[in-house]
Amino acid sequence: MARSRTGVPTMAAPTRRRRLLAGGAALLAAPGPAIPLARAQAAFPDRPVRMIVPAAAGAGQDILGRVVAQRLSELWGQPVVVENRVGAAGTIGVEAIAKAPRDGYTLGVVNSSSLAIAPALMAVGYDPLLSFQPLGLGASNDCALGVRAASPLRDVAGVVAAARAAPGRLTWSSAGSGSSTHMAGELFGIVTGTDIVHVPYRGSPAALTDTLGGQVDMTFSTINTLLPAIRGGQLRALATTGQTRDPLLPDIPTFAEAGYPAYEASGWLGFAGPAGLPPELAARIGAAIRQVTETPEFRQAILAAGMRPRSSGTPEEFRDFLRVEIGRWSGIARRSGARMD
Repeated sequence: MARSRTGVPTMAAPTRRRRLLAGGAALLAAPGPAIPLARAQAAFPDRPVRMIVPAAAGAGQDILGRVVAQRLSELWGQPVVVENRVGAAGTIGVEAIAKAPRDGYTLGVVNSSSLAIAPALMAVGYDPLLSFQPLGLGASNDCALGVRAASPLRDVAGVVAAARAAPGRLTWSSAGSGSSTHMAGELFGIVTGTDIVHVPYRGSPAALTDTLGGQVDMTFSTINTLLPAIRGGQLRALATTGQTRDPLLPDIPTFAEAGYPAYEASGWLGFAGPAGLPPELAARIGAAIRQVTETPEFRQAILAAGMRPRSSGTPEEFRDFLRVEIGRWSGIARRSGARMD
């Protein structure tokens, strides 16, 4: 035992340090009130967040990304900046999401084309399940089969009859190889047993323009793309691809109602970050996205854009949804024998 200058016995320094360490460990182990997540980890976000959108401005993914980015900015008190990364059927932007730092400051929009269809048709720089941390579902995007107003094709039965009478003569356009509109058309050929020639374009607007101009006979396109031409009387929608009628086209039957119950080809859009995000951080971001997607303002904005608002619950529930959807869409891609042009 050492003594201080006043003569009072003191513990030797090494012994004192051991007791202090032991006391600290006991304090940490002792039960106490739960520490809120905001105090248990560094504040998030404390700087701007990047939202990668693998599509051009004005596309469905872009609209969804910007609506959610704005609401998250308000919720977090930090800018959420949208960055459009276009190319290779959306895979360039999606690969950038997968390779981003695992700190939550880079999020992105993913969809059925980028995670389920493209990997089945081409080599991509990511694994659709292992390279991402799912965060939340945002919307579904039904397609429709449309013909120009002057077309003699009046309904799905008429299209099937004409295609069977002259295999390979009719043509249909899509937004491009590997898109959900491409797979919608391929599935139509599978379930009807018809041979209609696919003409891929670089985006839905060009595919619609040539359909209206008569360069192709029909188009499979997202409803939000077709809606202005339908309302303007230039285009006639024959059927929609969802399980139920689309609220924006309530008078147009689904393909199931038109006689093909095995047909369903709705696309979806959601949010993900790179794999390896800390679970607590992923849960926190997912909860914020869910908070946004369950508001009336979000629902109104997405419906106005021609999509259906959807919320997937937790990130784990979104991951389960992805497993099912990846199997479904990649199966359609394989059965069709389609390739990336």
